[in-house]
Amino acid sequence: MKIAILNQPQDPMAAAEEQRGSVAIVNWELARRLAERHEVTVYAPGAPGQPAVETWRGIEIRRTRFAAKYVHKAVQLVAGRLRSKYPYAFSPLYHREYYWQVARDLRTRSFDVVHIPVQLQMGALLKQAAPKAKIVLHVHQDELAHADYDFLHAHLAHFDAIVTVSEFVSQRARARFPEFARRIYTIGNGVDIVRFHPHPMRARVLRPSRLLFVGRIAPDKGLHLLVAAFNTLVRERPDLELTLVGKPGMMPFDVISTLLKDDPALENLREFYGRTPLGWLTKEVVGQRNSYVAHLRSLLSPDAAQRIRFVGTVPLDELTRLYRESDLLALPSVWHESYGLPIAEAMASGIPVIASRCGGVPELVDDGVTGWLVPRLDVEALLHGTRELLREPRRLREMGDAARLRAERLLTWERSAQRLERAYLGLDPELEAPRRRALAPPS
Repeated sequence: MKIAILNQPQDPMAAAEEQRGSVAIVNWELARRLAERHEVTVYAPGAPGQPAVETWRGIEIRRTRFAAKYVHKAVQLVAGRLRSKYPYAFSPLYHREYYWQVARDLRTRSFDVVHIPVQLQMGALLKQAAPKAKIVLHVHQDELAHADYDFLHAHLAHFDAIVTVSEFVSQRARARFPEFARRIYTIGNGVDIVRFHPHPMRARVLRPSRLLFVGRIAPDKGLHLLVAAFNTLVRERPDLELTLVGKPGMMPFDVISTLLKDDPALENLREFYGRTPLGWLTKEVVGQRNSYVAHLRSLLSPDAAQRIRFVGTVPLDELTRLYRESDLLALPSVWHESYGLPIAEAMASGIPVIASRCGGVPELVDDGVTGWLVPRLDVEALLHGTRELLREPRRLREMGDAARLRAERLLTWERSAQRLERAYLGLDPELEAPRRRALAPPS
């Protein structure tokens, strides 16, 4: 097959194995596996110094030249305060210049599949540009369960297949749009089990003391809850350390308010975006990169402040080292994580996980076997679970070993790419039922 994969308009693509942004990582890892059997072209916005066309290990990267990235970001901040049927990211104006450039190029080429993440409103444009190709939508979040029904229905009709990152997302989409159910496939995400692997000397650790968080430093990830639990834990464990990996970056309010529509958890996040126009200006606009980090630092006790590290974004080699040298990954998300790439990476590294029981997380974590799941927003449960896991080094190591085995069996990019191929070929998604049962958490 000749396959075109579109990256998101805000994320450049490097001709190497290290990408920035979760969707860019997913697109690249899938492209790498698909390129072993198919002709793959990846479209992405150009960054300074990058050539317009580049080939890397069989993947052709074609880059657009003009982008109004900061204009769209500014509009999205304002849109977050307006009442709309859908987030600005679903507007026909959203990075329209990027999709126009891609569509123009598609008209000059021949593809069997055009694969687009998230922006379903561009389906008609791409269908017109590549009328003989199958148009495939890749859903990374749970917006199909929440955004305006009529809007979604009209745009979903343009897609030949809809692939999602978890059964959580697929089931809710099938329930809301039963007429499209046979087009919806769960392909999951994956992890590179060669790059992410356990530390060979890990079994010698006698007293676990290293907590790790990986992801955006943002309210929806529940780091204020983790800090509250950490304040108590450091009083009990003076050797305990917490490392936070990731850059500050709040999810746009129009997106988070859609994903948490009618969910009481939204109220827990509202204060971080500002409840008044002045609060919005100081927190989400001017202070988008530092207001939440400043809030986290203000919550830390003096002892905890000495035992926490904000390391920002790190190179891939450093990230894999941090996983291997940690004892427990914490992901106390407030929103419903559709998948959770850091969970898969930690499990492949032989590290158990304590995470919120939400979204697609239970499909990754076998509760009590490869990690511990706690209710969202429950600091006491988070504190208790972390304390108990760190108290039993042998159990922690057994969980880590089980996590690695589960990653090897169920969470590889190769498996995800194979499931994506089934969607491209239009095979019946009901044939995937045995796999869904295998991934389901034990009752």
